[in-house]
Amino acid sequence: MTVSIIETFDDLLLADFYEQHWVELLGRNGDQPIPGWRDRFLDFTRRARSERAMHGYLAMVDGIACGSASCHLVEGTFPAFRYADTGAWGYVWGVYVLPERRGQRIGARLVSTCVEHLSRWGCQRVSLHAGDRSLPLYKRLGFVDTNELALTRRR
Repeated sequence: MTVSIIETFDDLLLADFYEQHWVELLGRNGDQPIPGWRDRFLDFTRRARSERAMHGYLAMVDGIACGSASCHLVEGTFPAFRYADTGAWGYVWGVYVLPERRGQRIGARLVSTCVEHLSRWGCQRVSLHAGDRSLPLYKRLGFVDTNELALTRRR
């Protein structure tokens, strides 16, 4: 088995993996994406590639795509007025590996590739959101829990 991580500009394929991730997490009857989500996804990736150094990566096993991850630069959530706030900040998202390929360190390679990309852009902070299943992976890669809180309001 030969595993490689390659950069991709095929945002439709990234959207397909993102959708598989969404369905797996929430099921077909769960919280559904908004109508036209794919067009919004493609618009976001187009803008993020030009404005936020976004890169998408595919995991390939023997030439067949089996997972993906993306990353981009983000603006800080508040004005930089402390040294700790002044470095570039990156975000990793859309990490997904097909179920039959899990447990082979493919997710770790995808995330590490994203972190390396963001480091080349000067990121001193990289964040992501983790589900229960992926939390151990991210902790093994050095990510730590933060005190970030969120408030979600339903319409």
